[in-house]
Amino acid sequence: MAGRRKGSSGFGVVNARSRPSASRRHAAARKRPPAARPGSAARSSSGRGRSSRPRATGFEAILRKWWLILAMIVAGFVLLKVAGFLTDIPLPEAAPGAQSSKLYDSQGELIYTFHGTENRTIVPLAQISDTLQEAVVAAEDRSFYTHPGVSIKGIVRAALSNVQAGEVGQGASTITQQYARTFAEVGKERTLTRKIREASMAIKIEREYSKDKILEFYLNTVYFGRGAYGAEAAAQAYFKKPARDLDLAEAAYLSGIIRSPSRYQQETNPEGVPVIRDRVLVSMREAGFIGPEQEQAAKEVDLATRFKFGLSAELDSPRAGYFVEYIRKLLLREFKIEEKDLLGGGLKIYTTLDLRMQDAAENAVRTTLDADTDPEVGLIAMDPLGQVKAMVGGRNVDDPQRARGFNFAANQPGEDGGRQAGSAFKPIALAAFVDEGKSIKSSFAAPGKITIDSRLCLNEGKPWEVSNFENSSYGNLDMTQATTRSVNTIYAQMMDKVVSPKKFMAMADKLGVDIPSVDEGCALTLGTSPVTPMEMARAYITFASRGKRPDPLMVLKVVSPTGETLIERKPRTEQTVNQNVADSVSWILKQNILGGTGSAAKLPWPAMGKTGTAQDHQDASFVGATPELAAAVWMGFPPDPTTKEIPLMQNVRGKRVTGGSFPATIWKKFMAEALKVYDKHSDFPSPKITGEVLEPKPVPCPSPFVPRPQEGTPGAAGTDGTDGALVGEDGEPVPDHCIAPAPSPTPTPTPTEFCGEFPFPTCASPGPNNPTPKPTRSPDCPFLRCLLQPPPPPPPSPTPSPVASPKPSPTPSPRETDMFPPCFPSCPP
Repeated sequence: MAGRRKGSSGFGVVNARSRPSASRRHAAARKRPPAARPGSAARSSSGRGRSSRPRATGFEAILRKWWLILAMIVAGFVLLKVAGFLTDIPLPEAAPGAQSSKLYDSQGELIYTFHGTENRTIVPLAQISDTLQEAVVAAEDRSFYTHPGVSIKGIVRAALSNVQAGEVGQGASTITQQYARTFAEVGKERTLTRKIREASMAIKIEREYSKDKILEFYLNTVYFGRGAYGAEAAAQAYFKKPARDLDLAEAAYLSGIIRSPSRYQQETNPEGVPVIRDRVLVSMREAGFIGPEQEQAAKEVDLATRFKFGLSAELDSPRAGYFVEYIRKLLLREFKIEEKDLLGGGLKIYTTLDLRMQDAAENAVRTTLDADTDPEVGLIAMDPLGQVKAMVGGRNVDDPQRARGFNFAANQPGEDGGRQAGSAFKPIALAAFVDEGKSIKSSFAAPGKITIDSRLCLNEGKPWEVSNFENSSYGNLDMTQATTRSVNTIYAQMMDKVVSPKKFMAMADKLGVDIPSVDEGCALTLGTSPVTPMEMARAYITFASRGKRPDPLMVLKVVSPTGETLIERKPRTEQTVNQNVADSVSWILKQNILGGTGSAAKLPWPAMGKTGTAQDHQDASFVGATPELAAAVWMGFPPDPTTKEIPLMQNVRGKRVTGGSFPATIWKKFMAEALKVYDKHSDFPSPKITGEVLEPKPVPCPSPFVPRPQEGTPGAAGTDGTDGALVGEDGEPVPDHCIAPAPSPTPTPTPTEFCGEFPFPTCASPGPNNPTPKPTRSPDCPFLRCLLQPPPPPPPSPTPSPVASPKPSPTPSPRETDMFPPCFPSCPP
């Protein structure tokens, strides 16, 4: 054992060494005879609580207690004779008790200290300042370097002091005895038998270990108050610095409070703080450790300005509380670390969290949702390697007790976690659509409501009825427009005609989203399956990473107190989605932030994202990413504990909550601050527009239908919600292709649609090199426009009448082309 005289293995971190400071301490100890310990006069001067009868003092008192003195002296000599064989108590274990485990972020900053009843960090003696070592020896045991484990002089001195005080007010325990009392299981009762066992064990320890090793044991175990056991934990708890950096004034204070830590705290006894420090300084000067000038300089230090109270067992920090609790459960469940080792094994746990981003996340939640009646929230951020950089599992980010409860950011559905993501699921369907070889230039009709009765999309055996937000109709939209406007009826058609539930679930799996088989159905595209923000952040960072799906990563390494790596995890990614498919989705979602439903989350840097609102505003989400970082934000009320019903967010601060409201606000606040840690900000690559272009089939024309009202009459534009459009008997707008073109005041036909994007020269004349002029691509020529039908004859009266038939036979035109039969080119005259 390092530090043992016999050379066997043991607790020691460093070998016993012969240091100049140790020689100086030995010399100082021999220089002067031991003096009374600091504070002894103060303790013996008070008569509070004693009998009022007159007490003898001086020599008379000593004679009255001669038997006590004699007994103690005899006991001391007996202890010296029998110490080696009197007790069969084994030596203390190598480690001097449990030590705390530390949790660090990706930058090496301390997040949290796991400990049970003791907060302890064991360090070698070389990492404890010489000043603190000398202060402890001067205050607790000046003859430490000369006695064999017990001090006969100390016993006699304590006996005389107790006789004079008339009570047992001063002990005679050496540093070695104090250590033996704590860790050798000799007991704590005040009996002669216990004192004999304690002294015997102290002598046994002295025979086994060097003085420096015993002092190291002691300084790593003694209690300093504020939940701190050992010098390192105390230095951090009081001054937020390592024990090796303690100066004279700080070391004198810490050594002075060992006997009564709670009595000399700055909050409760600010006057006593300099008093106890100065007593130790006097003892250090008397012991020869410091000179008068050093003593005076240290007395002039204002300790009140030095205190920087840190973590302790008595005041747990709530910082990153949800992440800390998630890691604790992860270590116990997945990594199979026993709780006793986590709380007392001195482990160092290195994580992926970035406290800068964590602070940004907590601040975004705190400043947006600060009312007791606000819904709950979950936020998680993940980088392209799957490293979780921030986690907020609930609205009360400052409550460590709440952090030990349900985590809305990461709890799995099997643990009653996971909520609907709404339309934030649509990019999964979009990815499956493109992966099936369809172009993002494909378009679909976008009515306000639609009924799909295919077998794939049956909803509980009935046709699937889908409606847009507030039943809005949009005409025909391509995939970019359908996504930026979050059109449910188009995505329902995609699921029915192209994607299918099985293909959707397969794509979700490629993105890291786990969908229970019981949720299989076309409604998946609308986000009806429960999902966690962690899964959504993983899916979106896969898009942002051009199809590389990462494994979620939070714990990088776990190291033992001796430096042995017990657990190590490295980032892992896999190309699960085609690059161009991922690029297509990212590009469309980028347009959504620039001018779609996600515009409230617009950042100074390139970003993409999607809103999500569940039915009846039960859940709301915003999920988005940059090439560097993805984040998912969810909002909603927890289920009522009695009825199990989930309250709706119909009136939160006067508004119905959608994904583009509070969730987008929180996301933007977080990302705007979190992304500052990156020096550069990349953009998403433009996709290659490939695949089959799907076109919508004409919707059947209603019969009969009402003609468009004139301006200023009931039902005109802006008065009935239809913007003056023709409507059928059911009140739905009549499709454009069913409406005949309005009469033109001139013979020039008014084009109603493109027959093709072919610029051609203005009515070119035949020439020797071009006997038959045809449309050619040229930037300075107008598009060829043509009518599918000739204009109807002018009406007999100014009042418009219903169009009887939308399909009149085309009449040949003298300017008919050979490119598009019965086509009327719109050429300048």
